[in-house]
Amino acid sequence: VGDLPDSSLVSVRLADNRRLCVAAPAYLERFGKPSHPTELARFDCLTLSSDASQTRGWAFSIANGPEREVIHFKPGGPLDCSDGQVLHDWCLAGYGIAWRSIWEVEAEIAQGALVAVLDEFAAPPNGIYAVVPQRKHLPLRVRLWIDHLKQHYGTPGFWQVL
Repeated sequence: VGDLPDSSLVSVRLADNRRLCVAAPAYLERFGKPSHPTELARFDCLTLSSDASQTRGWAFSIANGPEREVIHFKPGGPLDCSDGQVLHDWCLAGYGIAWRSIWEVEAEIAQGALVAVLDEFAAPPNGIYAVVPQRKHLPLRVRLWIDHLKQHYGTPGFWQVL
């Protein structure tokens, strides 16, 4: 998930990965709701400390005159971890705001357990990829599996869009 750093590997985009900031309603009742990404510095942000994820920070799309530009914000907060499930649980428990993929939080948003914030600043989606060592000599079963994943996850209605 995300952009592949420079490497000799080959990636095949399977689907879009939309990310958004979410928080538990109880957290937002206690601390309020940010109205702009620059306000996140005043909130408890729950971050992944893994080198493999969120290396540039959280991405937002900000108006710059008639254009929009993507900016990255490296949040800080009292809690960080290297496990996305732990971070998800902290967010549900009301410990702060997290930046998560829609597929990780859509059920909780639909149930009202989490609330999307700063949605109007959501950056364009990055990708979900299958990564292979090379295109040539790829076994047929692997090519068919990638085609299946692409068809399944790339279907516009598969990922619920809020």
